[in-house]
Amino acid sequence: MHNDIIRIDGSFGEGGGQILRTALSLSAITKKPFEIYNIRANRKTPGLSHQHLQAVNATAQICNAEVIGNQLQSTDLKFYPREIRAGTYYFNIGTAGSIPLVLQTIFYPLSLTGDPSLINIIGGTHVTHSPCIDYLTHQWLYFLKKIGFDAEVKTLRAGFYPRGGGEVSIKIKPTSQLQPLRIEKRGKLIQVKGISTVSNLDINIAQRQQLQAKKRLLEYGIPHEISLEEMPAIGKGTMLLLIGKFEHSQCCYFSLGAIGKRAETVADEACNELSFFLETTGVVDEHLADQLIIPLTLTKGTSRFITPKVTQHFLTNVAIVKLFLPVGICVSGNLNEEGLVEIEYLR
Repeated sequence: MHNDIIRIDGSFGEGGGQILRTALSLSAITKKPFEIYNIRANRKTPGLSHQHLQAVNATAQICNAEVIGNQLQSTDLKFYPREIRAGTYYFNIGTAGSIPLVLQTIFYPLSLTGDPSLINIIGGTHVTHSPCIDYLTHQWLYFLKKIGFDAEVKTLRAGFYPRGGGEVSIKIKPTSQLQPLRIEKRGKLIQVKGISTVSNLDINIAQRQQLQAKKRLLEYGIPHEISLEEMPAIGKGTMLLLIGKFEHSQCCYFSLGAIGKRAETVADEACNELSFFLETTGVVDEHLADQLIIPLTLTKGTSRFITPKVTQHFLTNVAIVKLFLPVGICVSGNLNEEGLVEIEYLR
């Protein structure tokens, strides 16, 4: 069996950790072993960081895999999966490494076992280069439920960079019948709903983020409702998240605060991304487009949607999925421009 190993160049395409995470998820699901070399070769610190290592070890634990090379900064890894087991699992990333990215890696294999699982993960909930946990609960899960996946995600404590220490509890329910997703028009924009939040900082910062976002949305003439929240956390942090609700779909963008970054800048960043989306015919945001590839390749039938931007990250993810599954993924559109995505399982 080990002769049939799938070999992946980790420096291919976008060259980031998503190559590894997608390979881990699909290896567990298909029981196909893989070897990945040149892991994150073009990054400032190549190889496995804490977050990537936890994704490897968590996936190995849920499918009792044999793993070679699962050490920090390792640039070569071999992964031999066995049977996936639902159950109760606890994972501690040990840093502000992304809880959402570790969760997404193990979510699909556990969803397909036919039994519920309960997962607790300690780490970062709001960190750069990752969806924040609120994005998962408000956007990712919203669409996964349409496809036939189901889960409850509870943030017990936020974990901002660099302190981390966030805790998330996830109850994964067995999948019902999986449906393809076809959204070719988003329809009229009904409302933008938002959350402006702080942890261990003056609520005035969240109010300034809220005020600036309201000002920008009024300029566009967009009906909106932005709530204020204070989240329990070990460290300090702020976030503004905006959900654009349309007749047939929704998009979601967020921005995080940082030391020396004005509250108004946080709001402007999220508003600018939403504004860019509104100028396209996209039906979901470009981040979700990327995250829908794996779940939609597991459905029978043809899925179709428009992304506001075909990213290198997206194209790299598509290439990795095709190594594991008999799937046709057609992307009509140039890099960094909007594009129609069609996904069809071929067997």
